[in-house]
Amino acid sequence: MAIVKINKQRYWSIFMLEEEDLLLVRRAGEAIMSRQEAVFEEFYAWLEFQPEYSADYTEEIIDRFDQQSGIFWKHILSAQVDEESVHYRERLVRDLLKLGLPFEAYLSAVFAFHELIEKAFVLEGVASFELMQAFKKVSSVGVFIAIDTFNNEMNKQLQEQNDMLMQLSTPVTPIWEQILLLPVVGIVDSFRAQNIMTAVLQEIADYQAKVFILDISGVGVVDTAVANYFIKVSKAANLMGCECIISGVTPAVAQTLVELGIDIENIQTNVNIKEALKTAIGQI
Repeated sequence: MAIVKINKQRYWSIFMLEEEDLLLVRRAGEAIMSRQEAVFEEFYAWLEFQPEYSADYTEEIIDRFDQQSGIFWKHILSAQVDEESVHYRERLVRDLLKLGLPFEAYLSAVFAFHELIEKAFVLEGVASFELMQAFKKVSSVGVFIAIDTFNNEMNKQLQEQNDMLMQLSTPVTPIWEQILLLPVVGIVDSFRAQNIMTAVLQEIADYQAKVFILDISGVGVVDTAVANYFIKVSKAANLMGCECIISGVTPAVAQTLVELGIDIENIQTNVNIKEALKTAIGQI
């Protein structure tokens, strides 16, 4: 409930809402109630002629609005900024996004519907400068909630994609009984190196691995931070009772490790995965 109260204050502050604005919109909404059906018919006719509304989902969207027309009308003209209203608008945006509707198309439909309501105010003879200003404030709150919801959904999807990419970038694979392999390819920064350590240690625990092969033949550049992370992975694995073998150390990486003074005295290394696997099998 606290979050809803904070959001309500935020909306009132951003759009300079006053109680008089809400009362004006509610009274005008009651005055045009008899025009609800006509407004929706004109809105549906508008939808059918918009290029961004393809035949694939225009009918389904119209059905969705038709089933909830009364609720939709109420949430716009009751001028409420409360938990129910915010959650309804959030659900509406998410539902339409799931249908594949571009968010720009949703916004254009919202603006068109608002214009039809303003037209109804004029036809009913209740339009005034004060009412139009008040309605713009109230309708802007709905648009703001929609944009906020869209941004949250996009951020959620981006996070899910990042998590998936991170899993793909650390493909720890069991290749033999109690032996795990992680081939590292591409650029490794400190962030990815930390994720590699987390993934490796988790897989060691899950598989009760005795040997872990970290192949870095596909890594072209290793700086101090990354080199230290690789060493930390090896030491952390040892603490869990798992031997770590680093394979594929290129001449450039070997030179870097020496020049950086990285302590690799207790680290097992092999020239390639084949040799590392032979070593690993001999240790279990």
